[in-house]
Amino acid sequence: PWLSPPPPLAALVRLEPHVSCAPLQRDVLAILGGEHAVWSVTVADPVGRLLADVNGRVPRIPASNQKLISTALAVDRLGVNHRLKTSLWRLPNGTLRLEGEGDPGFGPQQVTRMATALSGHGVSTGTVSMEFEELGPGNWWPADWHSADRNWDYGAPVTRLAVSANSSGDYAVYDPPKRLAGIWSQVLGRQGVGFAWAEVPADSPNPQGSQLIHEELSRPLQSLATRANTESHNNTAEVLLRVGSGSWNLSHASRITLQWLKEKNLPVDGVAIADGSGLSRSNRSTTRLYTSLLLTMQHHAHGGNWYRTMAVANRTGTLERFSSSPSLTGKFVGKTGTIRGVKALSGRMDTPHGYRFFSLLANGSAAPRSRMADILEAVLRHSSCPRVF
Repeated sequence: PWLSPPPPLAALVRLEPHVSCAPLQRDVLAILGGEHAVWSVTVADPVGRLLADVNGRVPRIPASNQKLISTALAVDRLGVNHRLKTSLWRLPNGTLRLEGEGDPGFGPQQVTRMATALSGHGVSTGTVSMEFEELGPGNWWPADWHSADRNWDYGAPVTRLAVSANSSGDYAVYDPPKRLAGIWSQVLGRQGVGFAWAEVPADSPNPQGSQLIHEELSRPLQSLATRANTESHNNTAEVLLRVGSGSWNLSHASRITLQWLKEKNLPVDGVAIADGSGLSRSNRSTTRLYTSLLLTMQHHAHGGNWYRTMAVANRTGTLERFSSSPSLTGKFVGKTGTIRGVKALSGRMDTPHGYRFFSLLANGSAAPRSRMADILEAVLRHSSCPRVF
């Protein structure tokens, strides 16, 4: 289902190796002060000029900045109009089979439409037998997600067939197939039809002669990527990593994604991809990678769409209350990241002298948000910085 050919880059922009804005570099170092060792900062302009860089090659835990990789991968390989499918088939023996691609918006409304389609195909009495094509429970969570996180909506299991992204309010749904079966039973019961179900392995081939009864489509990938980046929705980002890579085996998906970064000529030394959302503490990335990715997507055919999936400073999503400074309001779009001991922010700033691309990662900072705001104020202040090195 990949785009063929993939969206071309208008230009191949790489970061220059040396810092070329001494005033900004000095200000960044002064802001970091004694915390210099626990921070990484990279700032660049649209042609790849490295305006500031502190520990830019040091791998750190990126938290939800990982979502920038997952969403860029999916946008690049599938396009912003791609939709995920949930398909209902009738097999030659009369059994029904439900297949999915992890649509986080799938829910009771879609089940009701599928049930209506069944009645249009002569299923109006008796008992319906249905197979759910699903991953085994051992593949529902990345291995190192903490057990406590798995109880909450942000740590919900990642499955091919999900109802409301496998969450219920603030809580995760621990047995997604059972929940889905309950909804089917309820919907069909209102029509006077019984329901029996079983699970079959994901990607089980449909027998020859199987008939497609009904197909539900997700919202466009543009919308899914917006939910992942603006709202920092973990389940959606995990799905995008899997569909973008073409594999629901997380180890395979991670290797494919790392190879994709290499093919884009992005700096991947020390980079480790353990999940698609950043909840894993085994992820490692660098600010040079994120800044390079931001530059690459700036010149991508779908780059404008991708940037519109991000939160706006002091206005939307996870950046709605970023800073009390009015000078930053609306001035940048970006992706935040927060897990215990980790704070991250990467994005694109609109300055009087053009865009500035930045990535800020702190692993162990005492006051990361105020320092991030101060650094971005400095980027604005030095946006006309001349080449002095």
